[in-house]
Amino acid sequence: MRRATVVSTAIFLTIAGIAAYAGVRHNPVARFSARTVQMASPARPLFTRVDINIGQWSSDLDHRALARTILEQGPTAFSHTLAGYPRLGTITIGAEEFAVRYAWQRFDRDAGQRIYLASDEPILLMSREFRKFADPEPLLFVELRINARGEGVGRLSDAVRLSVDESRYVIEMRDWDRRPLNLVMVHDELNLDD
Repeated sequence: MRRATVVSTAIFLTIAGIAAYAGVRHNPVARFSARTVQMASPARPLFTRVDINIGQWSSDLDHRALARTILEQGPTAFSHTLAGYPRLGTITIGAEEFAVRYAWQRFDRDAGQRIYLASDEPILLMSREFRKFADPEPLLFVELRINARGEGVGRLSDAVRLSVDESRYVIEMRDWDRRPLNLVMVHDELNLDD
């Protein structure tokens, strides 16, 4: 009888500890706000808010595995590999939320930074009415370029346009300048000098 009480108490405390840990809200390591332009009508653009919250950066091991996957197996394998990674953050556009499965950061010499994010599901920046005109390739990868003042822009890409720059140790999109500008008025919400 006494042993059963000890075991049930231990189980209860374990479950209570797990529930308490799950309920703890962790501070994000990075948070960005941005706007995406949506055309409500031919003459009226809407600047929809986009919130990006990163709870933690990808581990070096995950980063190397994804880079190796692109180099050895190609971009399609990159998308499939991402599906098994944990959720590191979110991209919220209006009422829709997309999971961030890969998050990497690199600082530039001019005190700016580049943020690389990827999801295992297509990130849709447009309203439902305009989705029929969307790119046939799913946009899974986000690259933000932020200056020293915490301001910048962002572009999205499909997995096919990703490359690995081994000299700078990053997974990035090819032809950055040729990709459409998807995110404007990007602000680093945690590191802004107000």
